Amino acid sequence: MRDHSVQLYETEDELGGSLLRFTLGGLALGEGVVIMASTERWQALTERLRGAGVDTHNAVLRGQLRLFASRVILSSCMSHGVPDRLAFNEAIGGILGLMRMRYPAVRVFGGLTDELWAAGRRDTAEAIERFWNALPAGQPLSLLCACPLDSLDGRAYEGALQSVCNLHTHLLPASDAFNEVVSSAIREVLEPQLVGMLHALSAQHRPSTQMPAGQALMFWLRRHMPRTAEKVLARARARM
Repeated sequence: MRDHSVQLYETEDELGGSLLRFTLGGLALGEGVVIMASTERWQALTERLRGAGVDTHNAVLRGQLRLFASRVILSSCMSHGVPDRLAFNEAIGGILGLMRMRYPAVRVFGGLTDELWAAGRRDTAEAIERFWNALPAGQPLSLLCACPLDSLDGRAYEGALQSVCNLHTHLLPASDAFNEVVSSAIREVLEPQLVGMLHALSAQHRPSTQMPAGQALMFWLRRHMPRTAEKVLARARARM
């Protein structure tokens, strides 16, 4: 299965840092990089890339970095306002096909579903994610999506985060400090012997989606000890 990651975020700065690392990694490895995002995100990304020493003008001219308006691409994947798999395959397949003529390994930031999540169109966003997963897996493709969810908000565990996990191979929390914050909160709420037991149980029942240990702990707590989970989330939010 190809990498299909989702970056959770609360602020544009958080997402911008993740997108910078994703893009820099692809350029450094000689991969083709496709960015489907708003004009504002393009501008923020290119500024960050230049700050990191990347000649973005040349990267675009040689075709290694390609920028697309997410709303334009999204509209081309719809038929009468409904996601259309054939239209998606044609639009995305054309972009990937042209890129792979020079760069066999490609990484894509697909801001399509982020637009839909922000607009409250969760079912449509999930349909687009399924289209991504159904693309032929014959050539290397690393896909990064984004979702404006806060995994320290208990409401996110009422189905939204679970749905996101079901559609992605990797879940990336909004903050790099997530693991540390959750672990500290758990130690404050639970007795030491229970902390060790919790880690063992959550490790045995980890979701299939790869994620930091702290995130897996929160999924287990929300399912089996919801009141304790709320206490942990409250402490974690206070620490953040």
